[in-house]
Amino acid sequence: HSLDPPCGAANDFRHRRARLENRCGGAATLLGRTAASHRAKIGMHTSPLYLFLIFLASLVAGAMNAVAGGGTLVAFPALLFAGVPAIVANATTSLGLWPSAATSGWVYRKEITTPRRTVLLLVAMSLAGGFAGAWLLLHTPERIFDRLIPLLLLFAVVLFTASGKVRRMAERMSISAGRLELLAILGQFAVAIYGGYFGAAMGVLMLALFSLTLGSSIHSMNGVRTFCATAVNAIAVVVFIFGHRIDWRVAAVMAVAAVIGAMGGALAMRKLNPLLARRVVMVVAWGMTLAYVAKMGL
Repeated sequence: HSLDPPCGAANDFRHRRARLENRCGGAATLLGRTAASHRAKIGMHTSPLYLFLIFLASLVAGAMNAVAGGGTLVAFPALLFAGVPAIVANATTSLGLWPSAATSGWVYRKEITTPRRTVLLLVAMSLAGGFAGAWLLLHTPERIFDRLIPLLLLFAVVLFTASGKVRRMAERMSISAGRLELLAILGQFAVAIYGGYFGAAMGVLMLALFSLTLGSSIHSMNGVRTFCATAVNAIAVVVFIFGHRIDWRVAAVMAVAAVIGAMGGALAMRKLNPLLARRVVMVVAWGMTLAYVAKMGL
């Protein structure tokens, strides 16, 4: 009996054990509710109706990416509407639209007049910047990127619209071809960071940059853009996969629809004359940007 705890100590031990069991029970209940809520969301965006909505949005997004970029502005909100969490929706959009970018690049490959060395350097910068942007997304609060996106989009379309004047100003400044190439490479690294981070209207940013620095036709710039966008999304998707941010069922639906849309959009774009094609790109870019700004309530 000398080893038995005193009565007071035994009572204290029983009270502590009871409190611990109550806390564990409360935590289990909370985890159960959270899991049920998560399953409800999954069931929402994997229902046939929402998968059909995502299919249609991805079809349009693939065509938009082939024409001017910015398909993310169609596909990403559709995933949010279907109940997919924001970061998962962003990552899944990158994967879902990636095959369509690769398809557009294959269609445009013969239109590229930019030297191969320059294209390879731009692709290398796309890989480096895309990795950095995707890593930043997984380590940045959503409220920050929500505030930055409208400003980046407005900057992109203004620069693209005025790219002819800006290029003529650059010519009067006697900037050498080598410096313009350096500006294109460094600028592409910055654009790729944005592309890996979010990617909406990344193509508009690229076209603005290439219009300023490469000075080639709209079809050639579109070819370079699609190759670079493919590289950015490819490396970003790898980061998102390792970060467990992909909804694979939704991504599969998006990929099929976006490839179909991209093939149709790229073929239609090649038949347009350069001036009309540029005007189409500008109208689409401004429309997407203003729609997104209005959506954000700015």
